[in-house]
Amino acid sequence: MIQSSCVTAYKGKYRIDSTRLPAWSYASNAGYFITICTDDKKCFFGEVVQGEMQRSPIGEIAHKLWYEIPNNFSNCQIDSFCVMPNHIHGILVINQIREEDAMNQTQEEDAMNPRTQEEDAMNRVSTSQRGDIQRGGVTGFFNPMLSKNSLSKIIRWYKGRCSFEINQIYEGFGWQERFHDNIIRDEFALDQIRQYIINNPINWEHDREQPPHPPSL
Repeated sequence: MIQSSCVTAYKGKYRIDSTRLPAWSYASNAGYFITICTDDKKCFFGEVVQGEMQRSPIGEIAHKLWYEIPNNFSNCQIDSFCVMPNHIHGILVINQIREEDAMNQTQEEDAMNPRTQEEDAMNRVSTSQRGDIQRGGVTGFFNPMLSKNSLSKIIRWYKGRCSFEINQIYEGFGWQERFHDNIIRDEFALDQIRQYIINNPINWEHDREQPPHPPSL
């Protein structure tokens, strides 16, 4: 669920387009309504039968991997989502504080592990002997605290992982290069988008010839 503090902080800032908002940091804490389409809007993921989505094996992969986003990005939570025949609608909530808390907990657990302490000491000695410039602590330039997982990184991981697994069983699957994003501005907009996602299969017959699009807010 999107926290009220997050909604208040970004009230009035949203967009519907396939290009990013220039003045907006897409690693910012906020809720995002995402639409990702398949290449040429081909119906790889299944079909809608009497208002219900019947997922193909490819659609099942896309569905399963959406649930794995929080396992790979501790700063991201999932809300409502739906795999449609040729696109995916979903709400992602970015919370960098959640990521930092998880990292701090991991660091505390590592600090109490004797093996980690020994490896840490060896790493420090090795670095000193090489004369390398060490930045950002033992992890150097790859210190996860020095970079944030942005929305684009999350979507790139999801699309890449889907492509890899799907192409194991079907060659020729592809995504559109870009994706649509909509920054959710308040709880009212959140409820509207949830309902839009839930009702997408029911409304499929009415707009199946049109490109998937978010609701007008």
